[in-house]
Amino acid sequence: MTSPTALTAAPEIDPALYREVLGHYPTGVTVVTALVEDEPIGMVVGTFTAVSLDPPLVAFMPTTGSGTYARLAGATAYCINVLAHDQQDLCRTMATPGDDKFAGVAWHRSDIGAPVLDDAVAQVHCTPEQEIEAGDHYIVLCRVQGLEVARPVTPLLFFQGGYGGFSPAGMAARGDADLIAALRLTDTARHEVERLARRLRCEAAVLVGVGPDELTTAFSAYGGTAEMVEALGQRIPLIPPIGEAYVAGAAPEVVEHWLSKVNPKDPELVEQYRTRLASVERRGAGISFLGGDGPVEYEQLGAALREYGTGELTPAREREFRSLLANTACFFQDRDLVPTEDYRVGGIVVPVRNPEGDISMVLRVTQLPEEATGAQVEAWIATVQQSARAVERQLSAGGRDALRDYRAWYDADFPM
Repeated sequence: MTSPTALTAAPEIDPALYREVLGHYPTGVTVVTALVEDEPIGMVVGTFTAVSLDPPLVAFMPTTGSGTYARLAGATAYCINVLAHDQQDLCRTMATPGDDKFAGVAWHRSDIGAPVLDDAVAQVHCTPEQEIEAGDHYIVLCRVQGLEVARPVTPLLFFQGGYGGFSPAGMAARGDADLIAALRLTDTARHEVERLARRLRCEAAVLVGVGPDELTTAFSAYGGTAEMVEALGQRIPLIPPIGEAYVAGAAPEVVEHWLSKVNPKDPELVEQYRTRLASVERRGAGISFLGGDGPVEYEQLGAALREYGTGELTPAREREFRSLLANTACFFQDRDLVPTEDYRVGGIVVPVRNPEGDISMVLRVTQLPEEATGAQVEAWIATVQQSARAVERQLSAGGRDALRDYRAWYDADFPM
């Protein structure tokens, strides 16, 4: 064990270097709040940490010269408010010196008497236990009296002198500026998408890849009684079974990347998806069917996909999301269509290939009549395929410039 003498003999550290190096370690952003003489007080803290589970202890570390902490130190109860990624303005308000920080801020009093900030991710309610002086900071040890997750979204982070959010690995959305080439490419499909919506009296859309892990809805149209469900720019994850028509028949590395995201990691399940890809490639279309409580479960799937599109999934919600996708594989099973039997179709997706034979986008129709014969479903598939072939002809003719720009952007940003 290092002796105290060895510690005091350590070389002098340049403060600027200290800040620069430790600035490469992101920290969460919290606001410690308290009521002192019935006045709400708040202090932004990036040094909050869990300490012990038994007994439940946490700590935060204000500077010894902090005037705000000098006032907080007289409180009998604290609330540690974990800020959300979209609360940067609140963070700046609480970090600015002044006596009116809570003017216009929504909050309520906790059971132990400390201000709880509305819309924060989580709160830890605690009481001061011990104050330890440590160099130019105090370590304020607190006993946890209660805690809850109030809003399960991504937290606010402080990193290298700036504030930002958190994107779980593989779930990050691209910036809007990066979509220009992709959206320009899908202009070639607008006419066919509108035609499909009118002819089939449904929702029709064109989806294009914006990376190895996502598609986005680039254009949509509505016919009959179909309503807008999916917003333009909606992100759609390429996680089995979602995206099978975009992946089936693609390059081997694309297929293997998609299969690597199968959850749970069951070799037998991977082979089932591999077989399904071969079937979709042979048919030239991916079909989802409803069954049992299909409409309800299908809407749950749609709601989860829309939540994914917000980019606010926490790691815990991401795990729940992937588990939900695994449970929806029943919608994407192979079926032989018997012309006289009735089926309930969730959607039909057909790939569009570029002149080089690679899949550039997919056409999708949803909100089709709830029940149809096998012959009618086959007719729907043929209609969507006809539109896909028309788009392919456009790509071979006037869409080459847009295709070239899209491929240049995609290959530069996402080399496989």
